[in-house]
Amino acid sequence: MDEPESTPRPPRRSGAKAPVPGAEAPAPGAEAPAPGAEAPARGAKAPARGAKAPARGAKAPARGAEAATRHRDLTLYWWGQTASAFGSVFTAIALPIVAVVQLGASAMEVGLLSAAATLPILLFGLPAGALADRITRPRRALMALDCVSAVTVAVVALGLAQDIVTVVWLACLSAALGAMSTLSTAVYFLHLKQLAGADRVGPARAKLQAGQYGASLIGRLLSGPAVAVLGGASALALDAVSYLLSAVALLSMRQPDRMPPRAGQPLAATLRGAADGLRFFTKDPFHRALAVFVVVPTCTAAAVTALTGPFLLRTLELPTEAFGAVFALSGIMGLGGSAVASRLLRPGSDARRVSLFTFTLAAACTLLLPLSNGPLALAAPSAALGIGLPVFFGAIANVAVTSVLVADVPEAVLGRSMAALQVCTAAAGILGALVGGALGSRWGVREALWAMTLLGLAGVLVTLPRALRTARRLREAAERETAAARDESLDAEGPARRAT
Repeated sequence: MDEPESTPRPPRRSGAKAPVPGAEAPAPGAEAPAPGAEAPARGAKAPARGAKAPARGAKAPARGAEAATRHRDLTLYWWGQTASAFGSVFTAIALPIVAVVQLGASAMEVGLLSAAATLPILLFGLPAGALADRITRPRRALMALDCVSAVTVAVVALGLAQDIVTVVWLACLSAALGAMSTLSTAVYFLHLKQLAGADRVGPARAKLQAGQYGASLIGRLLSGPAVAVLGGASALALDAVSYLLSAVALLSMRQPDRMPPRAGQPLAATLRGAADGLRFFTKDPFHRALAVFVVVPTCTAAAVTALTGPFLLRTLELPTEAFGAVFALSGIMGLGGSAVASRLLRPGSDARRVSLFTFTLAAACTLLLPLSNGPLALAAPSAALGIGLPVFFGAIANVAVTSVLVADVPEAVLGRSMAALQVCTAAAGILGALVGGALGSRWGVREALWAMTLLGLAGVLVTLPRALRTARRLREAAERETAAARDESLDAEGPARRAT
């Protein structure tokens, strides 16, 4: 499906009603008793019309109740996702600390922990998307994934408390959580569309993302001291509880948890069609450009992330105690970007153009990082902006892309398309980190940063003009389709109104 969903057309009125006015016309020309006979008939119609008024008036309270239920469920979802994000930060911080301090892991073993979290995305991302497209109850699937994740984290926490955990345990935990995340990401967008409605996905996604940024920011500030004082087992236990809180929030929702019925396909055929999500991004010029805007900056951003630590600590000679403060700004910027996105991406906004411009601005702002030079009092704020501003614009772009894909991707392949994008970005991230590290070792850190940031900006600038043209054509086509549907509905309702 290469064009956005058209506005639903109101149902046509029955054509059987058209002859009724004509059928009454001969009555005045009939014999004298006929007009008297019509009087009761006309009088009988009046109560019928009056009886309809309560039915029409009853729709407003029904719609109000539905909106209240939707708002309540979205609020519950926000709390559940925010709690889960807060707990996940504790596990992310605890695992390398436990591996290095408690288990004496080498640098290679710590690197394998990170690889174990990414590997399931590459191996199972496309099949997970195919399975997600077969799910008719996404909320139930998310609850099951939360419960399995809680049990997995709790088992490792118990092992840490009993001092029987090894690095292999931690690697298995990373792989298991990576696999759960791969499937839950594919199901997440199906559930969000079901929960918020296709036209409200953007603001809902912005609100959820703001909660996750805020939880991550607070979690980063608290997790290090908590792990140092309470130990890794307590940190993982907190994460397990956060998964259970997310599951309880999902269980407490009132909206029906059922997707529209889809054409049945054998499981084997669905898995063979796992690559359909990739094919979606190759059919339309705009979606091809959008894939470039997502994948290329992801690759270069991974390289920049790999080089940022050495650049700040060695090239700029930033004190270790100020290292976390530089990254704290990115959390605040993410919150700000999410707040702006909720206003920019209201129903009727052009999410395609917003995504293109914000991706371009994010790539341009990354140049502030290698530009940072001179006295530390000037270089440190410049570097903080070079890290934080791309996060600000990236938060807006993330919400915009979600709105575009939920509107454009057919529901039958939505899970596969999201999984395909996840696989591509994971592969691009691994490639970018390897290339960035290699260039940093060969050319120097600042030179490698210049190369990767300029590459990312060039990739989006080359694609931008064509992407804007196709986005404008799609917008104009959608507006024409909406106008035609509105005119057709007015034409269909005109005779019926005149008859009444």
